[in-house]
Amino acid sequence: MLRNLSDKQSTANRHAWCWRRGVLPLLLALLALGFMGGGTALAHASTQLRPATVSYQTADAGPAIVFFNGTAYVGWTGTNGAHNLNLMTYNGTTQVFSPAQVLTDTTLVGSGPSLAVFNSNLYVAWQGTDRHLNVARYNPADPTHLAGKVTLSETSNNAPSIAAFNGRLYLTWRGTEGSLNIISSADATTFNNKVTYGIKVRTSPTVSGESVALFVVWEDTSANSYIVVGRYDPTNPASLSAVVTTTSTSLLPVGLENGPESSNGLTIAWRTASDAHIRFGIWTGSATITGINVTFETTNYGSTVDGGALCWTGTDGSRHVNVTPQ
Repeated sequence: MLRNLSDKQSTANRHAWCWRRGVLPLLLALLALGFMGGGTALAHASTQLRPATVSYQTADAGPAIVFFNGTAYVGWTGTNGAHNLNLMTYNGTTQVFSPAQVLTDTTLVGSGPSLAVFNSNLYVAWQGTDRHLNVARYNPADPTHLAGKVTLSETSNNAPSIAAFNGRLYLTWRGTEGSLNIISSADATTFNNKVTYGIKVRTSPTVSGESVALFVVWEDTSANSYIVVGRYDPTNPASLSAVVTTTSTSLLPVGLENGPESSNGLTIAWRTASDAHIRFGIWTGSATITGINVTFETTNYGSTVDGGALCWTGTDGSRHVNVTPQ
């Protein structure tokens, strides 16, 4: 079982940030507290906040983070030859990682898992080595073997994204022909009601759900690779509503978290094609992501955010997994 035991770690003298669930109020609070500094060559204000916690675990893709029963769970693709999926917990108060739990399932280099909490269970979604999409449940009684594994007939050349919303578990992915897809399940066993949209996406889309809305974010296939936001409407699933192409760009999947008090307040974390620094901002419905801040942290992959914590793979030689304190 994953335990809150100490994994050898170092707290790097690096700069990161801590988010709270009230996304926009927190951003304003950070501004008021003076946590944003200038004086860099970057286009926006730089952010200097609490140090990141750097684990000794290394990843071959962007990691995932989700809070389950009050504990942060981190999932990533191992750098071993088989590229096994891995899980560990992270205690934001003590800044301590549990030992890594190596799962028997494997994936591809550059393809990380996605995590979601549904019906009081922790679920993992990933791309198999045969490129089929998989969903399974973490089983504390047998932690190396994911339970109830479902292998979909759907395939993708990119990693999927998973989220819970309105009593269903949603999986989104880029089809092998490049189209955006969404499928859902009421029991995490039978996935149906697949929708393939007439939308071409560049890489893995990201989905995030709360009680008020389910949002999907992707990068379009234009030369600039703009970040696009769409809202899923369960009463009209065939058509995404409020699709907005932003002025921000990325060639990699973004981190995404809904604000609980607003149906259209999203925290988005990403990096651009030319700058490896992770940046974050708030999307509230317009083409402009507001309050953009560029952190001092860098990554070669996408980052993820949940429950006020950011998770990413560093650009150090070993590609260590990093998490900010909650």
